[in-house]
This record gives sequence, structure tokens and C-alpha cells, in this order.
Amino acid sequence: MKKQLILAIVGMIFLFILSCEKKQHSESISSQVLKSQLTQQWATPQMLKVPESVLYDASRDVLFVSNINGSPLEKNGKGFISKATLTGEIENLEWVTGLNAPKGSGIWQNKFYVTDIDHLVEIDIEAGEIINKYPAENAVFLNDITVDDLGNVYISDMSEENSVIYKFSEGKLETWLQDELISRPNGLFFEKGKLFVGTGDGFLKSIDLTDKSITTIAETGFGIDGVQSDGKGNFLVSDLQGKTAFVSSAGEVKELMNTADANINSADIEFIPEKNLLLIPTFFDNRVVAYLFE
Repeated sequence: MKKQLILAIVGMIFLFILSCEKKQHSESISSQVLKSQLTQQWATPQMLKVPESVLYDASRDVLFVSNINGSPLEKNGKGFISKATLTGEIENLEWVTGLNAPKGSGIWQNKFYVTDIDHLVEIDIEAGEIINKYPAENAVFLNDITVDDLGNVYISDMSEENSVIYKFSEGKLETWLQDELISRPNGLFFEKGKLFVGTGDGFLKSIDLTDKSITTIAETGFGIDGVQSDGKGNFLVSDLQGKTAFVSSAGEVKELMNTADANINSADIEFIPEKNLLLIPTFFDNRVVAYLFE
């Protein structure tokens, strides 16, 4: 009887310690959410043309900006990619031209990939030239791109009619996932074997690349355009209307900034963890604005 009593007491102590650790972890997450803030560092000149996406090329220490230069579904051939510095200077406004409403982009080795309404465009970075255009079957509104550790390119179609994620691998572009749990996929981010997806109905979800199992991380209350990891298990997300938010690993959501009333959009963002720098393309406001994320 005495032995059972001792075991019971030990068990209660263990459960108490465990509950305290969980509470401390939860309080730590909440504290992190509350303290997160953005401080503007610089902005490019207002000479971009509907910038939808910005991508940091670490190996070249430059930014690539996708300029729609028209309406998001207009095949006018006027879209282009700009190169900018990490201090906001436009190095080459029209680095690559002849595109149709380019949006999300990704890099693998010496190739730059960008969505172009219903095609995936492949650009040789050193030459600054388009080398291939791959049609996406049934595509309506290709949007974001992310690249995994093996060089596979994932592309979202955010249209209600198609609502799929494509995969480009070894020269072939095919439908990779279509699931009712992923509605109008937009923002994409790859990290540690998982594809993180922001949906048009306001959910941040993860997809395991091995078995394609889907997990909900958070409901943001707004359609997600850009998705970035902070490198610590949390996320930064944007909404085209002007919202930028922090999402903790526990699914807590904190709005960091809302520029909707000023008619400044928040499109497909980029985050550079080692510099704590968040880059926001402002779409119709025609700039990229950089913020220190603390």
C-alpha cells in the first residue's frame, strides 16, 4: 500500500511538472507573438510596374522582382523581371522582358523559374534570357512557386476552377495535388520535407511531401498571398489587401501591419532570416518595401 502511495505521488509530481512546462512553452509562444513587430528600413523608387513577388538570391546577393505590368490575367507580353539591391536600388528595371503577368518565382542552381498565368517560365540567370516555357495543363491562374532540396519546383493555381498544385521535375510539369482540403492554393514555402500552403479561404496548412498528408496550422481570417518561414518554426504571411501577419508554430496569429486603408497592398513576400529582413511587394503601389522584423 505504501509503495502504491509513493508511486501515485511521484506520478502526480510528474504530471504537475509536465503541465508547468507546457504552460511555460505556451506563455513563451504568446510572448513571442506579442513582441513581434515591423520597422521600415527602406523602399524602392516607385518605378516598378505592379510588383507581385520578390525573391532573394543569396548566391548573388540580389533581389528579383516580378512585375505584372497590367492586370493579373492579361496576356500582354509587357510583364518583366527587375533586379534590385538589398538597399532598395533598382539595378536593372527590365532584366528579363516579354512575360505575361509574372508572379511567384523560385531559383534552382542557375535557373530562375516564374509563373506566367498558365505557363512556367525558365530563365537562365547568367544570360538573363528565357530558355523554356512549360504549359501547365488546365491552368487558369498560376501564382506562387517554391523549390525543394532536390530541385523540384512546386506551383500553385489559385483559381477556383482548377485549384491544384503542380510539380515540375526533370523537364515535366504535372499536377501533383488536388484536394478539397486545399482550396485555391496561393502562397507556397518548402521547409524540412514539408510544403506549407496559404489558401484563398484563409488557412495556413502543411503537406508532407512523402505521403501528401495535410495538416492545418492556423486560420488567419484572410486569404493568404505570401508564406515565409522565420527559420524558428513560425511563419510570416501576407494578404493582398494589405495585411501582414505573424503565425506561431502553435497557430497563434498576430497582425503586424495593415496598409489597406492607405491603398497599399501586401503581395508575395520574402523573408531573409539571417538579416531579419521582410520584403513586401506593394502591387499597385509599385514599390518593394523592406522591414526589420523583431
